[in-house]
Amino acid sequence: MSGAQPNFYLWGAWKSRTIRQPFLTKKVDGTLKKIVLGESFVVALREGGQVISWGKDQKNYCLGLGLEESGQPVVNRDTPQDVEPGKLNDVVDVQMGIEHVVALTNSGEVYCWGNGTKGQLGNGRLDICPSPRRVDKLANEQIAQIAVVRNSTFALSTNGTVYAWGDNKDNILGLEDSECPMAETPAKLTLLQEMRVRKLEVFEGRTIIAHVRAPDADADVGQFETAPVSVEKEEEEVEIFKGIDEMRKAMEKTQEWWNHLLNIKHGQPYDLPHDASITLPDKSSSVGATVQDDLTVEPERLHRAERHLDALVNAAVQELKRTQQIPGTRNVRFILCMFIDECRLRREKVQRTIGARQLVDAKRKSNEISAYSVVDFSENSNEEIRKIIAVTKELQQMLDAVKTIQPVDVLSQELKVTLMECLECKLQLHDTRVELLKAVDAKPCDPMLPALRIIKDRWDSLKHFSLYALYLECERKKLDFGGNDDEHLAYLVKASNAQIDQILQIDKDRIISHDTLVPGLCYDLLRENAELRKMTNSYQLHVLMLYQGKNISGAGVGMQQDEAAEEIGRLQDSKTIGRMEQI
Repeated sequence: MSGAQPNFYLWGAWKSRTIRQPFLTKKVDGTLKKIVLGESFVVALREGGQVISWGKDQKNYCLGLGLEESGQPVVNRDTPQDVEPGKLNDVVDVQMGIEHVVALTNSGEVYCWGNGTKGQLGNGRLDICPSPRRVDKLANEQIAQIAVVRNSTFALSTNGTVYAWGDNKDNILGLEDSECPMAETPAKLTLLQEMRVRKLEVFEGRTIIAHVRAPDADADVGQFETAPVSVEKEEEEVEIFKGIDEMRKAMEKTQEWWNHLLNIKHGQPYDLPHDASITLPDKSSSVGATVQDDLTVEPERLHRAERHLDALVNAAVQELKRTQQIPGTRNVRFILCMFIDECRLRREKVQRTIGARQLVDAKRKSNEISAYSVVDFSENSNEEIRKIIAVTKELQQMLDAVKTIQPVDVLSQELKVTLMECLECKLQLHDTRVELLKAVDAKPCDPMLPALRIIKDRWDSLKHFSLYALYLECERKKLDFGGNDDEHLAYLVKASNAQIDQILQIDKDRIISHDTLVPGLCYDLLRENAELRKMTNSYQLHVLMLYQGKNISGAGVGMQQDEAAEEIGRLQDSKTIGRMEQI
């Protein structure tokens, strides 16, 4: 390479070769962070996180450079080449086995390539892969470390779980089924679940060492015999020492979680121009996503960031619950609460980005709908009606899709409501044009029908709302209510009411959402129906929870019938006053 500079010296035993004198390699135009050596090739990791390779590997295709134009794997390159640029980025570690290569990204993803005939690539296929392929079974895990022993691969997640796959000769993988010859996909090492693993180490290329942090390792700190005359004083000292020890353990865990939090690219605060003077030492090796990144990144990466943040929040909440009953841990709880709030804020930002992206994508679909306009009412009205109905069908599908989007912030919620109002106005305009074309042909028509169809659509949205689907979604997400079924029910009622309130939100913009041809009683009935459904949903959820065997303390848990009844009474009073004014 033209800009190559001295990179590293090499000597000693290299596979089947022996280099007796230090040999200087000048191949790469930059600093290398790590180098792994094959029989006749080199795989290296740049400081910036890009993997490069060069040399010859005709057997296992560990260069990872994909296919030639002829369709054959790349087996020989004299100069360093980037491995999967644009796909394999922000790599923090590279490991090599006998016949395969493993890479770990700073977002916790694991990629493998090379010979997978012994399952060491973890993708469930016993073949050779000439380019990096993600280990999909670990997609929901935040991997912190990788390790390789010959044709066996190991991965350690941030929650202390170890996964292993590949050749299982002599049960090197550590599986419960020691007779299993190989694992084609990552298998959780259940034999290690008694302790939380914090680091993996490979000794002499054939022995695995898993360093653990026992949860009760220091439970006996300060427990010693005391004289009867000073029991109270020494018990107080024991509590102080326990609090200090809990503080130490909490700081270690929080620091470990914080390091993983910094590696989650999406959700970090944006670097605004007026923040240029602010330098945070912890961000030197981690750059957050820009606005443009959030607008163009694949949605799956945003969802993955959300899942990783969920995992951090859940881990910190469990630690907070554990320390709540321990004396002298007020500072511990303070630190954990700050960390939980930080994770929740970042998760909320990711959720806002997902909601905004969904709304923007829905809006862009309008460009795909061909617009039709009536040029001359004297022409064939049947053809014009057919065109309008075709466009109306696509707009209705677009409106239904927008209704399913669940915003998490005020701005996205208002954007959703505005988009729904625009689509409803467009639909009503199309229906009005259809009625006008009917009138031109002296066919039966009703100018009030378009507005009534919009009301019917809102009514159907209320009617088709599924409480059971809401319950199943809560179960799928495995939301933790601390074993309190009353809180579970209250959450479901609140979520149900929020769904109905989204429909009612449009009704508040009366200038836009109401039609002057439709009596106000129709809109009053729609609102009254929504409030009644809030009451019935509360009772139905109560019955559903009891049917599922949940322990609900009282009949009034989660019920909001008083508020709903008050709203219904207000609506009835306003209708009575309206009728009196008409009289």
